[in-house]
Amino acid sequence: MVRNLHLAKIFWSIPAACALTAALAGILSKDLYAGVFAPEFLPGAFAQDLLTVVVCICLLILIAGTKEGDMRKQVVILGLIGSLFYLYGILTMERVYNWCYLLYAAVFASAFWSIIYSLGGFQPGKLVSLTIGKGVLRASAISSIVIALSFTALWCLALVPLMRDHIRIEYLYSIYILDLCFVMPAFFMTALMSLRGHPFGVLMMPAIMVLGFFVIFPLGLNELAKPSWGMTINYGAMAFSFAFALYMLVLAVLHLRAIHIQE
Repeated sequence: MVRNLHLAKIFWSIPAACALTAALAGILSKDLYAGVFAPEFLPGAFAQDLLTVVVCICLLILIAGTKEGDMRKQVVILGLIGSLFYLYGILTMERVYNWCYLLYAAVFASAFWSIIYSLGGFQPGKLVSLTIGKGVLRASAISSIVIALSFTALWCLALVPLMRDHIRIEYLYSIYILDLCFVMPAFFMTALMSLRGHPFGVLMMPAIMVLGFFVIFPLGLNELAKPSWGMTINYGAMAFSFAFALYMLVLAVLHLRAIHIQE
């Protein structure tokens, strides 16, 4: 799927290695996020770093083992790289100025440019025989459109009072930037392209769902970790996060399995 796979592997490995290093630092240093992270998300910081370590190790193994014809592996890799772009985009934009900040910025930048390189090397001529079941395709596409429209509307409604009253919030403004400028347009555009039968949209749909899973799942982990910090679990938010994340993961798996390319 990607031109010059050897170079792509190098570009993919950079954010994975940097994120692995940053996450290990977060696990080993209890005070790394003190004073620079939104207090309500401090309980989940350890769980997030632990999950990131597992993801990065799996990602590096996947990168090393992928070959020219491993289309599904490459799609999953792009989804995982996209989740690193999102997570470390938050840490970079939120000015988490600790000793790992330059690593956060390195992951954010290298993940973005490795995705750009990969998408620029997309070879549609090799995928003219790509097929997928209409039921799975429509389920993925409609779900993506609903997700894009729902979160866009939700975040715009949240921004209205801030714009009206000229309020500058201290934390989590990065979510609005990343979602409204990058992630939700990606959900919407890949869905429309998929419905039109464009191979690029069909392939990128599960990558977007993988990204969504690893963005939402840690929110549930954050709730689960709250008692250890003397905070109360919001069971509704935790259940929603886990259920929503699982839904996107199931869609990604079903979508990938339904794709067929005749040699």
